[in-house]
Amino acid sequence: MEIRQMIYFKELAACLSLPAAAQALYITPQALSKSMRNLAQEFNTEIFYREHGKLCLTTFGQALLKEITVLLDQVSATEERLNNMASQENSHLRVACSHGILQGSFYAVFDDFKHQHPEIEIEFLELPDIFAEQMVEQEDCDLGLSINLPNKPEFFETTRLQHYQLCAVVHPQHPLAKQKITTLKDCAQYPLITKNRIFKIWQTVEQCAMKQHLRLSYALTSPNEIAWKQLVQDNQGVGIGTTYYLNPNQPEELPAIPFAEPELTWDICLIRRKDHYCSRSCDLLIQALKEAQDPDIQ
Repeated sequence: MEIRQMIYFKELAACLSLPAAAQALYITPQALSKSMRNLAQEFNTEIFYREHGKLCLTTFGQALLKEITVLLDQVSATEERLNNMASQENSHLRVACSHGILQGSFYAVFDDFKHQHPEIEIEFLELPDIFAEQMVEQEDCDLGLSINLPNKPEFFETTRLQHYQLCAVVHPQHPLAKQKITTLKDCAQYPLITKNRIFKIWQTVEQCAMKQHLRLSYALTSPNEIAWKQLVQDNQGVGIGTTYYLNPNQPEELPAIPFAEPELTWDICLIRRKDHYCSRSCDLLIQALKEAQDPDIQ
């Protein structure tokens, strides 16, 4: 039984008229009649009969219609999936990036990739950490650059690319400013200035505080970086930042003191949903990003 025969049969079963079905299929009634005879011979049973000159389905024909309808729906769904895969080969990629990643060294990675592969168009979506993960999980993006391990690791293939530590950012006159390294316990004496719960910085700090049985107070929990910096400059608390943005060749306006706790990390991870189709363009970008991996992590 061929797909073409299935389509012919389904149309004739719907019309119950050879001329009408043949017209809808753009074939002759003779060609349609021959195809249906061949189909009946294949199963060695009748699929249509006439009653008072009207075409009717036999009991087997009714059962065959149900099965063929399911099969044709599956064929249609398969074609749609394959078309989606083919469209992904057309060199358009969507990458979800946690907020701030493109401001650092990864900008150069993507810039080099664009020069090497000008035919590949990359659309970036810069989002809060949790939303970046969700975009990849929901397959709205091909890849993601997120912070630390995903909250639902079972859904992702994850590669840790670069390791950074969280740090306390303070006013030069703050009591912690002269320290070379600090702890969350030291910082818990002061109001904290950080992003909110849709960012991994907040989650990581809260989890560490729970582990140490620390009670934290916040002067600000917001993605508003201007307000964050202003409060630190006004010496209103301790900002929670990351060593990702530190430039060793340029003195910092505000002292940034790394945390001693090993779990207070800000690791950049490459994530891809495990069952998401990986096009050639996507695979090339994955390889380019993995080349930027810190060799100490491998």
